[in-house]
Amino acid sequence: WNLQSTHLQMQRLAILIILLSVALPFLWSLDANLLLLIYDTYVAVGIAHHHHHHHHHDNELRQRRRIFPPGSTPTLEGKTIWITGSSSGIGAELAIQLASAGVGHLIFSGRREDKLESVADSCREASSEWRTTMMIPSTTTTTADDDTTNSQGTTRVSIVPFDMSAGSDILDKSVSTALHLAGPSGIDILVLNAGQYQCSPALDTNLDAALPALVNVNFASPARLSQKVMQMDRWKERGHGHIVTVASLMGRGASPLNALYSASKHALRGYFAALAAEERSWLRVDLVLPGATDTGLWSGSYDAAKASSAGASSEERGAIAGGNDDGGQQQRDNSGKPLHADDRSKMAVGRCAQLIVSSMIGPHFLFFETWITRNPRLLWVYLASCCPMTFQLLTNVLGPLRTAMWRKSGEDALYVPTLLRQLWGCVVDYASGRSDHLLP
Repeated sequence: WNLQSTHLQMQRLAILIILLSVALPFLWSLDANLLLLIYDTYVAVGIAHHHHHHHHHDNELRQRRRIFPPGSTPTLEGKTIWITGSSSGIGAELAIQLASAGVGHLIFSGRREDKLESVADSCREASSEWRTTMMIPSTTTTTADDDTTNSQGTTRVSIVPFDMSAGSDILDKSVSTALHLAGPSGIDILVLNAGQYQCSPALDTNLDAALPALVNVNFASPARLSQKVMQMDRWKERGHGHIVTVASLMGRGASPLNALYSASKHALRGYFAALAAEERSWLRVDLVLPGATDTGLWSGSYDAAKASSAGASSEERGAIAGGNDDGGQQQRDNSGKPLHADDRSKMAVGRCAQLIVSSMIGPHFLFFETWITRNPRLLWVYLASCCPMTFQLLTNVLGPLRTAMWRKSGEDALYVPTLLRQLWGCVVDYASGRSDHLLP
């Protein structure tokens, strides 16, 4: 009997090991919450996937399996969409993929008009390829409003350049211009993608300069802009409206070395989550929380050391777009080294934009909040949301490690093997007596 019981236990252990060997690699390969992955893979209408590299776009149509026939699922065809922070990074890639999805009219905003023009050219190219793929005849005309090409069945493109950190008068003027370009039908979807990164220890940050600048760009201005659009375009009277707020995973849990940035994203997420609940009868709000993405986010992050307490200039504020390389001053650590992060820790910007488009198409009750990032950051946000005690314990370990690496080399340490090597070095130093503390 004992031999039979032992044999049965061994069989169960073998089955468990086999299941774990299959399940763990699968779970580790996830780059978004499971419902979004399923919807993107099997339900969302296929779109052209563009890879952006040094202003070159390599277009390939992604063929995906579908459980529903074409035409039976929602699309964004014919919609008018305004995207802020679209001169590069996630915003630019999102614009191109939306053009590939048959959007009727795209309105771009950002500080750099030359970069917006480049994105507009890429969108026209993507829209033309979509029209060819869908076999839609082209009838080209020129609009008088914005002097851009508009074709039947293709995406119309308009540009409204402005600085998201500007005052209320500039926001009012920009909204009026965008609504004039949108025409009587108004704006169907507002994508709030503009924002700015910041990376430094909380006590090393000049709050007199950094607090108003970052809170304005990452929270106050998006909130003001959305309210102006809803009021001036009469969304409530029309009975419908759709806002896509691109926040950050750091709006879900505290992130050492990003105290101020994390706080501003918590504010952004909190405001729009409350707004969505208050106006749920007519307003849809999608909260998109991406993690580290392969954009110019680090080269355009806020440099509090260069900003005066009276406020920074437009150039000193750096890139005012969600993860773009808008030509701003690159942040440096307190030793003068440029801020950087290991590319192996980042998600491809095309994949991130693709998942955002799928969440915009999908039903709101499934995608009111989406997490888009590679592991282990996906695990990080699950722990922050579901296991706060475990999350805090890990944060207390990672915080000193990340801070020490930032001070030493200016690295925003996100890559797990690098962090583990740093931790092992600390353990060896402590065990050998070279350090009195286990952590820096």
